[in-house]
Amino acid sequence: FMLPRDVLSLAFLYSLYRDGRKGGILADDMGLGKTIQVISFLSGMYDNELVKHILLIMPTSLLTNWTKEFAKWTPGIRVKGFHGASKAERTRNLEKVQRRGGVIITTYNMLLNNWQQLSSYHNREFVWDYMVLDEAHKIKSSATKTAKSAYAIPSKNRVLLTGTPVQNNLREMWALFDFACQGTLLGTAKTFKAEYENPITRAREKDSRQN
Repeated sequence: FMLPRDVLSLAFLYSLYRDGRKGGILADDMGLGKTIQVISFLSGMYDNELVKHILLIMPTSLLTNWTKEFAKWTPGIRVKGFHGASKAERTRNLEKVQRRGGVIITTYNMLLNNWQQLSSYHNREFVWDYMVLDEAHKIKSSATKTAKSAYAIPSKNRVLLTGTPVQNNLREMWALFDFACQGTLLGTAKTFKAEYENPITRAREKDSRQN
């Protein structure tokens, strides 16, 4: 059972793919179904053979929920974890998905220390069809090691999930869009500051003085 807002989100995600937009952001408030929306979208894309390899990155606290939801709604998709203490098991899971298709679920901590492995297959560059980041404000600063590790992983399409796309300043919004859209939407950080951030900041300061 899907609500109208879920259908709108699916249509939005598919339009990004159809129009070659490279990626986008789902920024619904927490509890409005972003997890189910993304799983439904990826399931449809996978079943129709439009995508084969999906990388999903999240905080460790969300691993159990995502794994359960995939098992509940899309039992036909191969879902493997790239986390935990066993390097051998992580490698087996990763290579199985890279070879046969499916979803790899991993964490930001794993991303930091293993981005090279997630980016290659038998010593060659590996390009993911979709890269999905939950709690994506973790990369709100493009200068952090986490953000740099995420940027280093090749992917055709990117989807960011966050209920708080702007927490402190507009530069954070630029960082999220720059990653999701792979530099195709808001220009460089310098351009964004000159054309958007500075004018908006000045306008807000002017309004506050008038009040």
